[in-house]
Amino acid sequence: MLEPYEWKRSRTVLRRERASNRPDLADYYELAKNLGGAVVRIANGSKSYINPFDMHMDNTDDDGDPVKVKTDFIETVCEIAIGGRYGLSPIEKSIIDRCVNVVYEPYLDHLEKTGKRIDYQAAPTMLDFYNVMNMQSQPEAVSMALSLERYVKGALDVFSHHTNIEIDNRFTVFDIKNIGSGLKELGLQICLDNIWNKMVSNKAKGRDTWFYIDEFYLLMQKPTSAAYIAEIWKRARKWNGIPTAITQNVEDMLKSEDARTVINNCSFRMLLGQAPMNRKQLCQMYDISPEEEKYISAAKPGMGLLQIGDDIIPVDDSFPKHTQLYRIMSTKPHEDLG
Repeated sequence: MLEPYEWKRSRTVLRRERASNRPDLADYYELAKNLGGAVVRIANGSKSYINPFDMHMDNTDDDGDPVKVKTDFIETVCEIAIGGRYGLSPIEKSIIDRCVNVVYEPYLDHLEKTGKRIDYQAAPTMLDFYNVMNMQSQPEAVSMALSLERYVKGALDVFSHHTNIEIDNRFTVFDIKNIGSGLKELGLQICLDNIWNKMVSNKAKGRDTWFYIDEFYLLMQKPTSAAYIAEIWKRARKWNGIPTAITQNVEDMLKSEDARTVINNCSFRMLLGQAPMNRKQLCQMYDISPEEEKYISAAKPGMGLLQIGDDIIPVDDSFPKHTQLYRIMSTKPHEDLG
């Protein structure tokens, strides 16, 4: 699992394709600034908005239906917003499915008339979805609408507006550090959906999209959310997408079958120092020998194992501290760099 410093080190030389990073921390700001990148700040009170209901018509499932794909994502959004230990019930999912189809009818008509594949200003919003939900008669719909209300009328309405950002820089950082703990997981998902729409557009232009997800474990905490992310990992290649997950909480990842699916679908893995229980599970998963295990046991910073396909290579990635690159990449607090 990559730590922020290791990710920055491995991707310091950027390619010509598009790259996006969604950090939970603001420690990517200096990297973006020094490499000519752009930073999109998403927070309460910010004037930068991302609409979770943006939909690209080319983002389809095997049946060629983009609304079905979007429904899966909106279920994830609702699951996070509504909360609850066991996720959404079948009745709640059926109601969400119905409301999503209703709210997209005018948008689909608009795209058919204009010939556009996506239109950020014409897309429905969370407020539109909330209004449709409020029109349903089932008690579950009333309950879900009440849970969604604070996201459209209250202090957490940052995701109830039309998208007003344009990602045209080849290296873009989504900074959600100040979004607040109540919106963190939701913010991660919605930023990822925005990147996904951009990736679909990039595919039509012959571009690859590299995207990096920090604090990845946050996306795997709820069943619907985890299943959606696992599906993204399976489908990214179709859209010329190259995703990278970064996490320090390996224990939480290993508890989830969907998280294990994500890990097993990765052809490139970098393992740094691991706690004993995590180390034991990882050694079993990847057939790591006792000799190789020492590189993730009480390892010094920068030491670990690099796995590419079936090959495992011990690495000691020490980096000179008194350099500009180290200053930009280091995430160690109060470090004296002279």
